[in-house]
Amino acid sequence: MATEMKLQQENIQTLLKLIQENPDLRIVPLVDTECVPGDDFSSWVAGWGESRIEEVWENINKERIHIKSDDYDDLVDEAMDLGIEIEEEARKFVDSYAWERVIVVNITTP
Repeated sequence: MATEMKLQQENIQTLLKLIQENPDLRIVPLVDTECVPGDDFSSWVAGWGESRIEEVWENINKERIHIKSDDYDDLVDEAMDLGIEIEEEARKFVDSYAWERVIVVNITTP
């Protein structure tokens, strides 16, 4: 329990530092699927995970948020599947998305 508490305090301190250094950035909590095991209840217990600066983009339907460091190559592949044949042009296309710099906070299982 002491180790978990220490890790939580470190994660929160990192988040607070990022907020202090980047007060204009939106904070985006990313909830791990394991935190929500079903729809039987309206609340779940979770823990504070790591925080970091990322670029994110929400698609038109706002059904998914894409994290550039994780999803960029897949988005380039999608652009090429839609007819952009040259990879460099597909990358320029994906770069033109409305990427937003944010503070991402991972919400994890306790």
